[in-house]
Amino acid sequence: MKLNSFLDKYDTVIFDMDGVITSEQNYWNCAALTVWEYLNWNSHREIDAADCMEHISEIRKKVFCDDELISVLKSRGVNSNWDLGYVTALIAWICSGKDSGNDNRDDFSDVLEYAKGLGDNIIDEYDNLAKKCSEVTGFDYDWLKRNELMWRTMRDIFQQWFLGDELFEERFGYRPLNPGKTGLLYREEPIINKDKLINVLELLSRDKRVCVGTGRPHIEMIQPITDWGIKQYFAPDGLCNYDHVVEAEKKLDNNALTKPHPYMFLKALYGTDYDDKLIIDENYDKEKIKSTLVVGDAGADILAAQAMGADFCAVLTGVQGKKAREYFEELGSTYILDSVEDFLLED
Repeated sequence: MKLNSFLDKYDTVIFDMDGVITSEQNYWNCAALTVWEYLNWNSHREIDAADCMEHISEIRKKVFCDDELISVLKSRGVNSNWDLGYVTALIAWICSGKDSGNDNRDDFSDVLEYAKGLGDNIIDEYDNLAKKCSEVTGFDYDWLKRNELMWRTMRDIFQQWFLGDELFEERFGYRPLNPGKTGLLYREEPIINKDKLINVLELLSRDKRVCVGTGRPHIEMIQPITDWGIKQYFAPDGLCNYDHVVEAEKKLDNNALTKPHPYMFLKALYGTDYDDKLIIDENYDKEKIKSTLVVGDAGADILAAQAMGADFCAVLTGVQGKKAREYFEELGSTYILDSVEDFLLED
């Protein structure tokens, strides 16, 4: 096998993970379980975690309207699956109004219709949604804002489902409120054949810097690439993950550094030890960007790549599959492939 010739012009290749290298199925399952638990918990109804684990597919089908809601929100730049759950819950409360605290919700079609009316860049919508939710429910605006208590609570519930009771307690120091979660982390699968993925990364790493810019926290990024034996192909200082975003946002007092902001891809390109303020101030060698290719599956990825001035390769292995081709064509993606397997050619 050899690499496709279009890759010859690039010195650095930066991959998003979910929908590109890793399958997002477990994350979407996890986001659905998070919304389900959070809305039920706030309506004073008990959750049987073990039973929910057995009925993941039915819960996801309800919460995300046969995944159409995921497609709508992803197309507007929702990148983190924490944000996917957070936005879904906010809209559910907006649609329920004053009855949100007693909403025995089993149908999310109104949430889907509301989401279709959001603007194209979700970064501009987060604060508007929090304000609207506060207005119609009476809940405190500061509590509802992104990265504040509601968001952090949903993030922790998400982590409980994904890590499972034991690993969550080990990392966070307390037991989940609703125990019985075995952890979706242990069900991870690559999105293409593992041997083909190894071929792609091994060939790229021979003469290119191979990086990651992912919305996953470090533990969720490192586990699969270690388990699958591919960690060695990535630049050690090129693994930018959500933990870097948290640290930078705190240091710079800027809570908008997730994709579609280009911070994550820039941090991967210039190295995770590169100063965050220099990145935000655009104080770096811009020539390196000309030989950099970003690979992603979602709107947040292409918007971030274009914001930094890098070429972008869209892969049609995200939530919309081949239906996303037109979307990426309209946004001017440099390349559009069925999957990263298309990086390979037969000798």
